[in-house]
Amino acid sequence: MDSLSNSTHSSRVPHLSWFMAFKAVADRQSFTLASRDLHLTQPAISQQVSKLESLLKTKLFFRTSRKVVMTEDGKRLYEKIEMPFNTLLNIVDEFNEKSNTYNLNIETEPVFSRLFISKGLPEYLNRHDYVLVRQVLTTHHLDFLPETELAVKWGDGLWDGFDAQFLFGLNYVPVCSPLYAEENHLASAADLSKALLIHERDATDWKYWHKHYPIQGLDIKQGHVAGDSDVVMSMAIAGLGVALCGYELVKEHIENNSLIMPFPDLRVRHHRAYYILTRKNTQLTKEAVSFIKFLHQLVINQVN
Repeated sequence: MDSLSNSTHSSRVPHLSWFMAFKAVADRQSFTLASRDLHLTQPAISQQVSKLESLLKTKLFFRTSRKVVMTEDGKRLYEKIEMPFNTLLNIVDEFNEKSNTYNLNIETEPVFSRLFISKGLPEYLNRHDYVLVRQVLTTHHLDFLPETELAVKWGDGLWDGFDAQFLFGLNYVPVCSPLYAEENHLASAADLSKALLIHERDATDWKYWHKHYPIQGLDIKQGHVAGDSDVVMSMAIAGLGVALCGYELVKEHIENNSLIMPFPDLRVRHHRAYYILTRKNTQLTKEAVSFIKFLHQLVINQVN
């Protein structure tokens, strides 16, 4: 009798991976992003969720063309499994605390890492000598791998499934090399209409700036294009044109005179900013909490 009971019970026990797939889709509101987080194909994630729905005899998600939304039963299941999942993570943290080192996984953008994190990291590690920082560098998109605890990303502050803390904003201003300004006679703002522009990815930033300073004859669609802030700065330093950059990011180049601001008063506060991202409904480790405090202090010291 006991053997039969145990057999019947075990046949109703779902794989942990089914719950992991369900939680990843719920957190991301996307099967595609969930599959990226769990390093599985999207069909595999869909299959695991379907098996869980079949076992529970209920529908867990409404699928629309834009995003995935939990049903009422899905919300109820999420509330029941959230605490056990967090308990498991805390157990892992307890074992990590017994280790000699702790791997803190973060995601950030190359220019922010170079100008801020790399410069301040020695001081942080002096106070937390058991921490090993592992950085994933991404530009214009967010990966947030399963092991990632926090990210520093440029955007509008809205990311599905994440809490976003404002870190700092940027004041955008035209910059170029001293030689380029001299050779192209950039004496007044109107002279920008004769300059070759440098864009980061597309003309969006110049378009935003041009709304504040509508210079006649300035064709914001022309010019060079690069997909990374550091490359845009390098192109400006090389004398290839006028770039629109955050002053806080090019300050060191202006101080050493490799870049100048031909029109320093023509600044505009960008509508986007840097934010610290963490997963919603996830308890942060003490290392992540201390690193977030470090980031805020770092910005205060270097930007203000």
